[in-house]
Formats: sequence, structure tokens, C-alpha cells
Amino acid sequence: MAEVLVVEDEANARQVLALILEGHGHGVAACANAAEAEVALKQGRFDVVLTDLRMEGRNEGLDVVRMGARLCPDTPIILLTAYASAQTAVEAMKEGAFDYLTKPVSSEELAQAVERALDAGSGASNHVADESGMDEVLSGISPAMQRVRERLRRAGQRDFTVLITGESGTGKELAAHYLHQHSARASGPFVPVHCGAIPSELFESELFGHKRGSFTGATADRQGMIESAQGGTLFLDEIGEMPISIQVKLLRVLQDMKVRPVGSDREVPVDVRVVAATNRDLAEEVSLGNFREDLYYRLHVVPVHMPPLRARREDIPVLVERMLAKWGDEKVSMTPECLQRMTTMPFMGNVRELENVIQRLLAMADGDGELNVSLLEDIYQPGAGSPADMVSLEVLQKRGAGLDDFLADIERILISQALDASGGNATRAADLLGISFRSMRYRLDKLGFKDMDGE
Repeated sequence: MAEVLVVEDEANARQVLALILEGHGHGVAACANAAEAEVALKQGRFDVVLTDLRMEGRNEGLDVVRMGARLCPDTPIILLTAYASAQTAVEAMKEGAFDYLTKPVSSEELAQAVERALDAGSGASNHVADESGMDEVLSGISPAMQRVRERLRRAGQRDFTVLITGESGTGKELAAHYLHQHSARASGPFVPVHCGAIPSELFESELFGHKRGSFTGATADRQGMIESAQGGTLFLDEIGEMPISIQVKLLRVLQDMKVRPVGSDREVPVDVRVVAATNRDLAEEVSLGNFREDLYYRLHVVPVHMPPLRARREDIPVLVERMLAKWGDEKVSMTPECLQRMTTMPFMGNVRELENVIQRLLAMADGDGELNVSLLEDIYQPGAGSPADMVSLEVLQKRGAGLDDFLADIERILISQALDASGGNATRAADLLGISFRSMRYRLDKLGFKDMDGE
């Protein structure tokens, strides 16, 4: 049982919160404002503090956060509010808030938030407090990211297969790692397999392992990636790039939890949790015959969708704050006007593009370290038009082209730029574009490019 201090100015809401927490076995002390909270924190010890943000007409919850940092720095503080705002979230995180929940919050959500805070406060789960750099992608105040984090935590409680979908740059691998760390397998290995980067002829050996002499060049026994994930999590990124012939064998592994190395006459039992990710529509790939339907349903047990950054713009200030803290120094600051401008940018490359923008801003900043709108416009070459200007319904209509042709032109331009930057090397160009080499070859053929240097 934990002792929770509830700070809420509305009597009915205060009573409801207390009843929920008491119903989950916690002791509760309740007060109506920051002044009462200060007295309570000085007189007693609490395991968690839960405070409303807006009290008595102002953001008094931030006062409670600051007070907690001063009086009980080891006690996690959860901010609860109906007034979700990016600016407030950034300020709360800077001041030391552990979590940020948006009203209305269910009994289950509240209880789970308190449990996470207790784990972090007691040190029983060190990986929860600091996600080893994953917070740049997975933190945020938006309802969309709150749902993602909650679904990943719930998925971590069971060993079901998880399929993570989302556009390139949304952080699918980091989400898989987050899931691994919030599971009973956290002490085991996390083994990522980038399906688009493995040549077709080596796929079976890489995934399942091989015996010495099983093919030319197999000079020794080799353990496959599935077996190397024993007791942990196997992450199959870009699962849509996996050859059909390997999909059949992966399906057998998921059914029997056994692998047969190439050239071996026996199967090896494995104990792994499989998480897959894709930026493709696998259901459509199934209908086109590019992906096995039975494997799709094996993977699609717990679906998790990573939202694009443009669908959670309220998270941009939070992400910017963390990135500046990670790559900048104490002299670096961003003007409010620059931050506001960034929240309106399309960020078609998602968090990966945001990271790129922040790094370029830091690289180009003057000695005073101020990041302003002028600098932001410079790195985007405003004379050529902003991304929002170039990609719009108005431009599409003026061109008199269909959507498919318009998108193909944009794709052709970006691929040409990547090939120029890489000296014509398709592998390096694929890396610059954030796609697999196999996907790059497909696009080169589709768009009529001449053969380029490969790997």
C-alpha cells in the first residue's frame, strides 16, 4: 500500500480521486490547494503526489511540482488536468513532474499511472524512469501518445505477438524497445532484425542460423538471430520486406517455437517474444499476394499504431525541449516565435525530420546560441518555398495532375537528390531517405531510373 497526496480544489473531484485510489489499496491524504499541500508535505511522507493543474483560476499545480522538487525530490508527482497544453507540459517536465494525465481519466488509467510512479520512486524498475534516449520519441502529452504508451505497457504484460505500424520516422523500433523494457523479458536480449537490409539469399541463414558446411562459405556453425534472442525480444523491422519463402518458415517458428538451422536435421526450442514493424499496409500486401495471410494474422495479435508527428503537434515543444537538452548546452535557447513556427511545420519525415531540423539549427546557431525564426527559415531555404507551400491541394490543382502522378514527381525529386548526395550509390541514397535497399531498388525500377551502383 502506498501513501498518496491528492491536491484538487474541487471537492467532488477530490473525493472521487480519493475513492479510486483507496479502492486500489492506497492510503490517501487530500487537500484543496498548494498552500495546504505544502503543510502536508512538511508534516508527512508520501510515496506519490497527484495534483490538479488548474486550481483557483491559475496553474497552481506547477507550484506543487516545484514544491515537491524542493521538499521531497524523490517523490514522483503526477499532473492531472483538463487543460492540456504543450507549453504547460514542457514547463511541468522541466520542473520535475513524473507524468502528465489529461482529464477525464479512468480509474484504471489513474491506478496504472500511480503504479508506474511507485516503481520509479522505489527504483524497482530503473528502466521506467529513463528510457535510454527513447523519451525523445515516446514522450508527449497528446492523447495519441498517451494511448501508445499505455498500449505498449499493457502489451508488455503478456507474451502475445505485437505488430507496430506507422510512417517512416515515427519511432517504431524505439516503441518495440520500450515494449521490451516494460515486459517480464526486460533482462533478456533485445535483438533487432532489419528485414530490408538482408540479401534474400542470406535471409534464412541470418534468421535461423546454419551448420558448418551447409553451403559455400559456411566454415563454422552460426547461431541465428531468432536463437540469439532467447529469453528476450526479437524485433522484425520492415517485416513487409521479408521474402515469401522465409515468411513460411517464420510462421512455423511462431506456431511451434522451434527453429531449424540451415543444414541441420534437428530443431532447436526457442523462447522469444516477437515484435514486428512495418510502414506498409500489410492487409493490402496480403490482398496483392505479397504477404502471407496466415502470417499476417499471427503477427497482428496486438496492433500498435505510431501516429505521425503532424497528428500530435502539441508534442513538438516537449520533443524540442528534450532534444535541445540532449544536443545543446546551457547557452542554447529557442525563441517562442521559433517554437511556435515549428509547431506549424508539416514534418512529413516525422520525429526523424524534427531531429534533423534541431541538429541543423544547433550547427548554424551564432555564438549566443539563440535559435530564432530567421535561422529556421535559412535552413529551409524560404526562396524555394516551404514544404507546406510545395505540398498542397492548391499546387496539385494548378498542375492539373492526379494525386498518384504528383506523389511520383515528389518521390522522383527526393530520390534524385539523394542519389546526387551519395554520388550515385543506391545503398547510401536509401539510407539518406530512410528506406531499405530493396525498397530503393523497387522505386528506381518503378520511376525509370537507370541502374545505379548498389551495395
